[in-house]
Amino acid sequence: MSKRNGSLTLTESVFLQLRTDILSGRLSPGTPLMPADLRVRFNVSTAVIREALTRLAAQGLAKQSPNYGFTVMTLSISDLENITEARRINEGVALQLAISKGDVLWESNIVALHHHLEQIPKYSMDNNIRVNDDWSIIHGKFHRALIEACDNPVLLDICNRLWNMSELYRNWSIPRENNRPIVAEHKTLMQAVLARDSNRALDLYNAHIRLTIDILIEHHESHDK
Repeated sequence: MSKRNGSLTLTESVFLQLRTDILSGRLSPGTPLMPADLRVRFNVSTAVIREALTRLAAQGLAKQSPNYGFTVMTLSISDLENITEARRINEGVALQLAISKGDVLWESNIVALHHHLEQIPKYSMDNNIRVNDDWSIIHGKFHRALIEACDNPVLLDICNRLWNMSELYRNWSIPRENNRPIVAEHKTLMQAVLARDSNRALDLYNAHIRLTIDILIEHHESHDK
């Protein structure tokens, strides 16, 4: 049993480190994820590496091909459109359910995470056009908190997978958004949620995720000219 628990702990550790490397941009889209190289890097068995890579693929952060093994997921505008549409549908339902079911502890968690998010610089000190890892973590927790009270684990798992996929685009493809009022967007959204204004909260949420894709598409098209 101890060996099994140890193996699971190693898998979790490798998975989390690779996930961070992908979402932070240290592993770029399309990069091969070679088990032999990763086994040496992490000093673990090939079985642990393959399990971690399989989990990354399940979250939409890696792709497994019969002839090429695992690679970091590649990016495309059409895929992003599909991800955004799926987020709009699933997270929208989860948000409305959460507003109808959430209690005081749920509200308190949203407020606390929003306050934490406001205190963290969005961009990295080392690279001011890349999103700060700490900001990304709290940003994800804030968005997760908004829908967590939906009380549907299956729906939350779907939303989590879609979030991870969209984060890959955010951290790799979107330039520094100097003119975007991201702080105001989060605050206004939080206020609508806490006021239990389901329709307004949904409209704000949809506009929030839509603006991200619009910025990305504009950036992509300007670089293709």
